[in-house]
Amino acid sequence: MGQIQSLSELLHMLRRRFIVLSTIIALGVIVTLAYIFSLPQLYESVAVIQIGNSQISDKIAGANRNASLIQYLLKIEQRIMARDNLIEVINKHDLYAGNPETPVSEKVYQLRLATKINQIIDPSQAWRPDAAPSALTISVRLEDPKLVAVVAQAFVDEVIEQNKLSRVDQAQRTFAFFESEEKRVGKAIFELDTEIALFKQQYANSLPTALASQRELLVSLENAVLEIDQQIAELNNGKAKLRTLDFENLIQSANDQRLLVTEKRDTVKRTIEAAPQVEKKFLILTRNLQQLENQYDIITKNRAEAEIGQMLETGVQSERLTILESPLEPEWPVSPNRKKLAAIGGILSMILAASVSLLLEILNPVIRNSAQLERQLQMIPVVAIPVVKTTKERVWGRFIMTSFLFANLVIIWVLAKIISKNTG
Repeated sequence: MGQIQSLSELLHMLRRRFIVLSTIIALGVIVTLAYIFSLPQLYESVAVIQIGNSQISDKIAGANRNASLIQYLLKIEQRIMARDNLIEVINKHDLYAGNPETPVSEKVYQLRLATKINQIIDPSQAWRPDAAPSALTISVRLEDPKLVAVVAQAFVDEVIEQNKLSRVDQAQRTFAFFESEEKRVGKAIFELDTEIALFKQQYANSLPTALASQRELLVSLENAVLEIDQQIAELNNGKAKLRTLDFENLIQSANDQRLLVTEKRDTVKRTIEAAPQVEKKFLILTRNLQQLENQYDIITKNRAEAEIGQMLETGVQSERLTILESPLEPEWPVSPNRKKLAAIGGILSMILAASVSLLLEILNPVIRNSAQLERQLQMIPVVAIPVVKTTKERVWGRFIMTSFLFANLVIIWVLAKIISKNTG
């Protein structure tokens, strides 16, 4: 601090450097205000879109419906903020017309920065990864208060339209999918029914329902073979007696009959032996048919629900977006905060003024009173002669200081009024 080591010396220094202090402060305030007024004023318009409850079955919406809703809203946001869509908005509303030389890519970038789309989620559910948003907020910041509301409304309309088109398209595609699946599975069932019918016709005697009768037939054939063998044996035993009765013809007839019965018996045996494999294949066919029928029932039910969903989407009865708060024309700018910037500029100006005053005192270390003399030279002065000013000099000095202070206060007051009027 040099020569200033007490409050009285500090006050004397501030009084001596009053003109420097007030000049720096006044210039600092003027520069701050000039900078503040050079900044463009930004107006903000906000719209709130509420997400209604869905009337579509959760089976159609999916098992993770909330997560799919979040992804769905993100897709809408991406479509809204797409380059082509933003260029269309810029051209339609003639945005950034004051800078005709600005490239289109820069205009798109500025509009993206000026537009914010946020999802509102219940704070009590925010910790959940699949928490469903209850509303959307769309905010736009531009320099024109009338244009900002128009652009915000354009984005709101685009969100509503994209939501409608997207959900209707999704419902139609879902219905078309289940309809095509119903036809495909129905055709597969018809073909499998035909195959089963042919299989049953081909292996009718090897099916479980026919095994009992086949076994009875096999027993009968076995008995018939025994009886024929017995007859042949009797004929052979009495061939001398039957020689005159055309014995050879009787033997041939019995052998032919035995051959027919034996072939029939072997066929029945093969039929019974093939029964396990036939049953296994038949069970596979019936099981496949049952699976297809179960799929067909599920697909038919989902198709009916998808058809209802399509009708609900077309009638705007599904999970829909409703405009809760329309964007309004703002009355006051939201940026920059002129009062805050003016206060910061004033404080920095005072700090700079005090620093300059102290620097001047350090560069000019003059002993100004007896206390400083005693402190610096360790000598007690015999007498201290003060500076004696005439009455005219004192009055004139006070007048200059008062006028300078009054002028600075008036300038600052006028500028403060201007800031207050422009910022509300």
